[in-house]
Amino acid sequence: MSQAHLSSVGDDRWSLVGDLDFNSVPDVWRELEKTLHAGGRMTLSLAETRHANSAGLVLLIEALDVARRNGCELRLTDVPADLMDLARMSQCEHLLA
Repeated sequence: MSQAHLSSVGDDRWSLVGDLDFNSVPDVWRELEKTLHAGGRMTLSLAETRHANSAGLVLLIEALDVARRNGCELRLTDVPADLMDLARMSQCEHLLA
């Protein structure tokens, strides 16, 4: 089973650590959703995300939508190249940019 988690790095900055896949997405989503409902600003770095598949892509797209609906300014940084490739193949790379 893959493990991933959110880690606060201070001042509305967070890091997604581990593999973002079908096994880890439900747990990560529970953590992330709480933060997004608080509103304000959030920068989420994926520099420590080792692997991400389509479940991870869906999680990020849903997070951006939930953030928008809750008045939270979510900014993604350090999106891994393989995840951006998957987003391009799915024609949704503009959502992650």
